[in-house]
Amino acid sequence: MINFEWQLPNVEVGNDNIVKTIHWRYTATETIGEDTHTASMYGSCAGSEGMDFTAMTQDHAIACVTENQPVEDMQSNLSAQIEAQKNPETTSMTKEW
Repeated sequence: MINFEWQLPNVEVGNDNIVKTIHWRYTATETIGEDTHTASMYGSCAGSEGMDFTAMTQDHAIACVTENQPVEDMQSNLSAQIEAQKNPETTSMTKEW
């Protein structure tokens, strides 16, 4: 089972305490036996019009991110990345000549 987690490491705020930019990361992790596969997406979004930093919640920040890219699409993308890790199309090999 893939677990998804939001991280909101930084918020840029103007002198008026209004949110200007929210920096985010969305991470997916799946552990199978002793193998852990991880994929992530990151970016930033402009704060909603007049969003006060003090009143902002995590749900507000996530809504800002998912306004332009649905969370279902993000989860699909991350799941595909993990699937590619579990079943790679290519493998790196070395050979002594």
